[in-house]
Amino acid sequence: MPNELIFSPGVDLITDKVAVVMQDRPVIGMSAWLSDALTSARMAGRDLQLVTPKTTALTYPVRTSIFKGIFSKWVVTDDDGEYFDGLNGVRLKWNGEMFIARATAKDGQATSDLHPDYVVKEDPFGQLQFTVRVRHRAVESLVIGKMAERLFTVASGSGPAGWSTSEPVTQPWSPEALTEYCRDRAPQPTWLILAGQPGKEFKPAVGTLEVRRTMSGVDETVTLAVTQPGLDFPNVNQVGEWIDEIADNFELISAMVMGSYGTAEGTYLPRFVGMACPIGVGAGNEAVRSSSVAEMVKVPGISRAMAIGPAHTPAIWYPIGDGREPRDWETYATLMKKLIPADALAGKQ
Repeated sequence: MPNELIFSPGVDLITDKVAVVMQDRPVIGMSAWLSDALTSARMAGRDLQLVTPKTTALTYPVRTSIFKGIFSKWVVTDDDGEYFDGLNGVRLKWNGEMFIARATAKDGQATSDLHPDYVVKEDPFGQLQFTVRVRHRAVESLVIGKMAERLFTVASGSGPAGWSTSEPVTQPWSPEALTEYCRDRAPQPTWLILAGQPGKEFKPAVGTLEVRRTMSGVDETVTLAVTQPGLDFPNVNQVGEWIDEIADNFELISAMVMGSYGTAEGTYLPRFVGMACPIGVGAGNEAVRSSSVAEMVKVPGISRAMAIGPAHTPAIWYPIGDGREPRDWETYATLMKKLIPADALAGKQ
């Protein structure tokens, strides 16, 4: 159980809206104290604001996990005494309650008040990013982690080296031990960190695994970031084969694959290195049931959508782009309108 927010050792300041954590380290991972601060803040109805120097890098689990709240921010301090947002470069100020944007944009316009250190030109490394969700039947023989093994193996060259509740990862990889840990926590959800194999023969990889009991079974969601040797990403058809393999062996709910950028170690500095762009989307059988495969593959801008997985419960792979073209988000938006009709978004039948 997390500490009460006032007793969380990683929290430096608490206001009515946020908990502020200040750290001066070269790399910040999802340590036990940061995980406790995040959970304690959420339980207290507050978002987390992380304050670091401009030389600090964040790991993938930190960058993708702690900035989901409306007031959550990565606050970067510069040598000139100013603050800026490490995710978008906007200059920030402290208003007595939390860090907010220093300049407010006019309606319909993006703020141009960017700190120059955020837009410093640096050579990034490509990162292939996955978010894949599958569903298992809630049976005694269920073993969690097999999907993560497959995804890590095809994308990085090897299955995970280990797992843990925080960084650094401490437990050697064992789906059986991981499953036992999740079962002991049930029906509470479990969130874990997965580390890829070290060594030059493998691509640097790190991910997270979330296990959640639902009315329909047990959902396993894996996120994964794999550093690429250059700026090119695998061909969209090859990525589709990987997702097809997942759909053949598990009940696929959804998959999202993107091309992004980071450092050679797979971490993230507070710099603009490029925009993450879609490569492809996998839609599980739930999205197909109300229609047909022939109808669901018809999406403007996507010419090679295809059925994947078992013939009796097909999923669909939608190839979108090469992971480097921002305009592909328009195609993604069109696809989402197909998969999630407006009446469903409005809560209508």
